Amino acid sequence: MPETHYKVLVNPHGGTGSGRKILERIKPVFAAASKQLEVHVTERAGHAAELANKLDLSRCEGLCLIGGDGTIHEVINGLMTRDSPTTVPLGIIPGGTGNTILQHFDCHDPIDAAKRIVAGETQPFDIAQVTTNSEVTYCGNVIGWGAFADINQLAESWRRLGPSRYSIAAITYIASPKQRRAKLTLDSQVIEDDFLLIALCNTQFTGKGMHLAPSADSADGKLEVVMVRDATRFQMLRLFQKIFNGSHVSLPFVETRQVQSARIEHEDADCLTLDGELKGSTPASVTVIPSALRIFASPLDTSQGQRLSSTA
Repeated sequence: MPETHYKVLVNPHGGTGSGRKILERIKPVFAAASKQLEVHVTERAGHAAELANKLDLSRCEGLCLIGGDGTIHEVINGLMTRDSPTTVPLGIIPGGTGNTILQHFDCHDPIDAAKRIVAGETQPFDIAQVTTNSEVTYCGNVIGWGAFADINQLAESWRRLGPSRYSIAAITYIASPKQRRAKLTLDSQVIEDDFLLIALCNTQFTGKGMHLAPSADSADGKLEVVMVRDATRFQMLRLFQKIFNGSHVSLPFVETRQVQSARIEHEDADCLTLDGELKGSTPASVTVIPSALRIFASPLDTSQGQRLSSTA
């Protein structure tokens, strides 16, 4: 193996199960740039986290992965819990059904993602540290509670439906929305009220194309908080109709904030969704770790929805 190379983690079962096929598609991109690949195929749930945590990255140009949101979540947690921090950039090649972080960077095609990686352009990437009952989890996309977790639970039970399961689950939920009482602390401000939905977003998208947090910036040291306290079924339907282009944030019953930390408390141990994974429960404390990782990607111009060409 040459002194410098890329390590690539391939999830053969993620998304549509096309990880190995995507690997063969992107190999010529690396070969054309005279870049060598060291491939590791994951064998079980949690294996990507183990590899990201233990692989020797000392002479590595980048740690890449082919997989979906679950694989990305594993790799982030593996990197964040290494014995010593790494400065090796993370390269994401879409191989799942959601690919929410790459939606944030306006990258939807494996070949495009591979070209960005070999070009070497990187930018800082914030990570949210989530503490639930003394267990720590790291998130790169979103922490969701209330309707967010309810909809995700429905969607997970309908995985056979593919990407459309998120939309179907959302419409099903709207038929019988459920409010919960919660104590929400945003930095130093405390809000006690009934909520339908709370989402703490590091990136702009969730699910399949849902532009949940249009002002979120993964390199600003803050989370975009999206809240819905009270809404009728008709209002929730309007929210769902508008969420794909981000215009839902103009609705009067949708609130947004920018925060560095947050805490969600509920009288019961209520389910959370962390980067799309049903994981953990309230109470939950969330803190942003600014620039915790670097990622191969062109920064997104959030004011115009276009990628910037300059290197961060």
